[in-house]
Amino acid sequence: MTDVIERDEVGVKLADHGLCTAYQLQNELTHIGPRECASLPKPWNLPSRLLQSPVSMAASFNGQPRRLGVRHPLLAQHPFVQQIEGALGFQLEPCGIPNRSGIRCDYGQWHHAVDLVSAGHWRDLIETRNLTSADHIAGAVAYGLDYSNHESSRKGHITTAEARTIMAAIEADEPADAMALLRIFAAPVLSNQGESKKGWPINTRFDADRNARAWGRIIGIERGWFDYDRSGHLQWAESGRVRYAAGDAPSYTETSGQAAFAF
Repeated sequence: MTDVIERDEVGVKLADHGLCTAYQLQNELTHIGPRECASLPKPWNLPSRLLQSPVSMAASFNGQPRRLGVRHPLLAQHPFVQQIEGALGFQLEPCGIPNRSGIRCDYGQWHHAVDLVSAGHWRDLIETRNLTSADHIAGAVAYGLDYSNHESSRKGHITTAEARTIMAAIEADEPADAMALLRIFAAPVLSNQGESKKGWPINTRFDADRNARAWGRIIGIERGWFDYDRSGHLQWAESGRVRYAAGDAPSYTETSGQAAFAF
């Protein structure tokens, strides 16, 4: 054992029970979880970093003992959390552990949402939405539409139909003003990183909330503003660039030369 473990009673118990490694005990602040998650009952076996490492642990500091906390109060029922509490003989702190400056910087709720969307477990995300927030879920919807799984020919981690189902589950209604959604995006600009890396990336204005970001992508894909490039990244389509340039005009000319109403 290292010196860190030898003068740390809680750390000694965790190491003796195989609940963490010596390397983890040396970190100032880290997250720990079971070595094997796949055999756990659902939902604890889902591919979410929050569920795979449900406990935050801070090293002893300034004479204070090692601290352990549950990264979300509902994770108190996690088998690994109960195993640790059984080994240590006390309950873990219910809301995670801050760093040495007293700041809580745990992105577990965001990871839970984006991990499940990226892994194709969006239905499980709906079922476990109490482990995250509606804001994080909407952000994960936008992420899931922006990017694709490179091992699959499918465009986007989720479809717009799936995205609509998720948004309905968090009661984030579709905005009535589609024009307002178009305005949340910055003007399309060609990104030229060489002959083989030209594209029209989608940039959202900094003040747009996550519901607007998600709905903007859903409606943008459905209306043909956006399309996926060869690498599976969502970008501005030519029709979307023309539509954006038309601004608030009641009608505009499509790329085909036809006149069209804005909405």
